[in-house]
Amino acid sequence: MKRWKRTEGEKQKNTGKKQIKRIVSLFFLLAAVLAALFIYRLYREDKRYVDRFEELEKAEEQDTGYDKKKPENGNPDWIGWLKIRNSSISYPVMQWQGDAEYYLHRDFDGAYSFYGTPFLDIRCTPDSDNCIIYGHNINGGRMFGALHAYAGESYYKKHPEIQFRAGEEKRTYQIMSVLQTDISSPVYSFVDTGNHEEYREYVRKILAGSLYRTEMAGQIEKKLAEESEDDFFRIYQFLSLSTCRSWAGRNQRLLVVAARERDTK
Repeated sequence: MKRWKRTEGEKQKNTGKKQIKRIVSLFFLLAAVLAALFIYRLYREDKRYVDRFEELEKAEEQDTGYDKKKPENGNPDWIGWLKIRNSSISYPVMQWQGDAEYYLHRDFDGAYSFYGTPFLDIRCTPDSDNCIIYGHNINGGRMFGALHAYAGESYYKKHPEIQFRAGEEKRTYQIMSVLQTDISSPVYSFVDTGNHEEYREYVRKILAGSLYRTEMAGQIEKKLAEESEDDFFRIYQFLSLSTCRSWAGRNQRLLVVAARERDTK
């Protein structure tokens, strides 16, 4: 009798073990299915992202990119194109006045996108003293993740220019400063200023924070030394590209600031 009870107990114990194994197996199977679905979703989004930007880049290279009347290009929020030669950075630049971060997680057509689309600060116009453009730091050097290569001076020497088509005007900016900073950087406060002294002070702070000295920085420093506040005022227009440094902290940022002399003719 005792032997029968012991055998029955063993059977119940084995049954319990089998049920636990089934539950664990089902859990891992469900986790694997969810992971596969997530990877597939990322793959689809990645492909859509790549295909759409390639289509837009082709239109841009053919000088038809700014024709907003074309159905395939028709987004009134499209204000320009950003490009750094011989790099992965070649993207449309957006701006929607209704929401400062509308394109932070939206693609060119307004659909949700993890990658987002580079966008101009809502406080800026293409003619502001400093045009601030934001983009995500995506692994693999996508979007503005590629900007982190500018932490090395050798990369800057091979990529000293930034091209920005603002509307129908094609502009070329020379990189002035590369800053590893945070959201308190004075660059984010510098948009437009009517104050001669304030403009000069912003420029000095941007120069002082750079990881290394660029050729354009040398030209601007020379102007600062030679020109009066009145004469130096708004000689240059600046373009600031901003992305995060998430590994360094939530509020840490990388800024690549470029400048061009304004056409005063």
